[in-house]
Amino acid sequence: MDSDYDTEREAEAAMKLAAATDGFERQRWIGLAMAWQEIARLREPSMLGADAEEAA
Repeated sequence: MDSDYDTEREAEAAMKLAAATDGFERQRWIGLAMAWQEIARLREPSMLGADAEEAA
């Protein structure tokens, strides 16, 4: 998955926005941050695999 997004940076930004809000809006930002973190976890193994293929 090649993308211009830095998923860790996006997750951090969403958590900062969650900290600045409250109630339902906070829950929405937390959910978004968790989604970015999950994407980061899913991308990491595939990125490592791509590096291994390029080295071979």
